[in-house]
Amino acid sequence: MPGKVMTMKEAVSQNVKSGNLLFIGGAQHGSPNAAVYEILRQRIDHLTVVALLATFSTLVGEGLVDMLLTGYFQLDEKRSFALQRARAKGKFPIVKEYSHFGIAQALYAGYMGVPFMPTRSQIGSDMPVYNENIKSITDPFGGGHVGAVKAIVPDVGILHVQRCDADGNAQRWGTLGVDHEGINASKRIIITTEKIVDGDVIRRDPNRTIIPGFRVNAVVEQPFGAYPVHLAGCYNDGPGGFGGAQDEATWEKNLQDTVYGVKDWNEYLENLKKVNGADFLEKIRIKNPAFSEPVITGI
Repeated sequence: MPGKVMTMKEAVSQNVKSGNLLFIGGAQHGSPNAAVYEILRQRIDHLTVVALLATFSTLVGEGLVDMLLTGYFQLDEKRSFALQRARAKGKFPIVKEYSHFGIAQALYAGYMGVPFMPTRSQIGSDMPVYNENIKSITDPFGGGHVGAVKAIVPDVGILHVQRCDADGNAQRWGTLGVDHEGINASKRIIITTEKIVDGDVIRRDPNRTIIPGFRVNAVVEQPFGAYPVHLAGCYNDGPGGFGGAQDEATWEKNLQDTVYGVKDWNEYLENLKKVNGADFLEKIRIKNPAFSEPVITGI
């Protein structure tokens, strides 16, 4: 296969660097968890993370994040052990809060290559008071005031998809959140995929392509790369995850099981099957698929 196909360790080490602005795809659907845990394993720090309902609390709790740009994160320290750990480490991140739509606008501006995106939202709130990336400007055409959300251009974006070819042409469906805006705004791109398919599969259904191959730097084939989060058409939610870790012992055990006690995500998955039964992952696969109508193309 072409040089874009590599291991998760290679993809992360070659593309994610200390101090990067990192986009993490997934909005309570198909988060690139295998890649996030590899960042943990490599201890890449001083990150600024932009994400929307994606998995990044482990990065925060391990003190690897300096700043968060987000539309939602559990900011109540009494309910977030990740924030409690970050505070104890002296690594509590700066948080720049937007609305969900505001994050979408900021990333879309980055995707379009413009310095900001005009908006009617957020300027009636207190968000501009606390987030200097949201301002009010004069409408140059109609007068009056409109909002302006500064562009976000991530140094690197990571997205997990259902299928991708070896050139990086990636296809994703189901809930997209800000995946399209975020991954296309990113300078360097890592695609992790449930399976690598022949390019002809991609070409027969081009409208499902979320990022073209010429933009992608690395492709990693990683089955169950979003576990324990569900992935549309592939598998349902699994049990567990860091959301339930509310004490140091549980946190450290989860880290040992998923990150530091295994060489990679595949070993972690094999360990899950040893503990829960060989058919553990098969049990969460989609059993009753609902197929869409065929889309006919050709001449």
